[in-house]
Amino acid sequence: MIKREKKLVPGQNLRYSGKGFPGFKKEQPYMVFVDYKGVHQLVVTYNDMEVVVNKYHTEPI
Repeated sequence: MIKREKKLVPGQNLRYSGKGFPGFKKEQPYMVFVDYKGVHQLVVTYNDMEVVVNKYHTEPI
């Protein structure tokens, strides 16, 4: 059975579980969804900066 992918809505909170990036704090993995960028990437805000992350490393909360 194939799991159906859920669509995210702007402003939705996410938890990040991927590799760190400049400015990322492991103890604060929460970010806010802004928009899709391609098929496998998301634009999110993290600590007042926009970052592009892989959607497979995020989980809606």
